[in-house]
Amino acid sequence: MELDDAYSPSWDKGIGASVSFYVFAILFNKYRIKNKLFDGRFVANHTRPIDRVITAAHFVSVKGAAISLCIALYYQSN
Repeated sequence: MELDDAYSPSWDKGIGASVSFYVFAILFNKYRIKNKLFDGRFVANHTRPIDRVITAAHFVSVKGAAISLCIALYYQSN
């Protein structure tokens, strides 16, 4: 990505909050834009096919965890 003059943001050190930005930039065209926090224009162009599989698995697991948490909290309150 450095060849395309796209560098990691200064706050992107290691894995953590930046994961969600990369997931959305890889999976959804809508988020492949340049904004103040993140330049997602080049992310999808520089991913390998396995990165897309890992990204999709991460997205599904996070959504599943959020739904499970909502269900557990609903039944715990009753």
